[in-house]
Amino acid sequence: MPLLHIKTIDQHTKIGFWNLAEPLEALHQALPPHVTVEERLAQVHHKRQREWLASRVLVYRLLEEFTPLPLQLLRNQYGKPYFPDSRFHVSISHSPELAAVILSDKYEVGIDIELVSPKALRVQEKFLTDEEKTYTLADEQRTCLYWSAKETLYKLYSRKRLVFKENLSVAPAEEPNVLQGRVQTENFSKLYRIYHDILHEHILTYCVDKDPKQVKQTQTP
Repeated sequence: MPLLHIKTIDQHTKIGFWNLAEPLEALHQALPPHVTVEERLAQVHHKRQREWLASRVLVYRLLEEFTPLPLQLLRNQYGKPYFPDSRFHVSISHSPELAAVILSDKYEVGIDIELVSPKALRVQEKFLTDEEKTYTLADEQRTCLYWSAKETLYKLYSRKRLVFKENLSVAPAEEPNVLQGRVQTENFSKLYRIYHDILHEHILTYCVDKDPKQVKQTQTP
């Protein structure tokens, strides 16, 4: 099976990477016996079914690192994946070549993986502020990095629809391979540390929210 590797972030959190090499049938067979995905898979475009299915195989492979319980991956009203056992937090990303999953039994998490390509530059006006452009400098890889970082923030927050250019901001941090991100809405504001790396010509970004108290939240009238 083309499991690239599992990376331990801390005692509560792991990331898994999967190289998409099998046909669809082999991925079906790799799922645990208790898992049913046929109805949900039918809603996925046929060109993306293999990467969608590979990411689910990876989810359950990672879950085995934490528990033998036969849990079923579900989706909430915002489309965020979750397990009925609320102590587990999971985030999923995939491309035509790779799947990446982050899973924690303690912390909220977010992850994204993007193939470096000119696409991010073509659509940068939709997700980058003028200040963020001073960091990316129309560089293909840096622009893709900021796009991926905002995708990670979006998945981490996942409580309502966010406008990338208005509600999500990204800036350099003093540490290497770390960006500072902020989610800002009418009644929520929080800073996050976004880690990033390069993997097989892909940008990987992920975030582990270890500080749930660092939140400014107000009630809307």
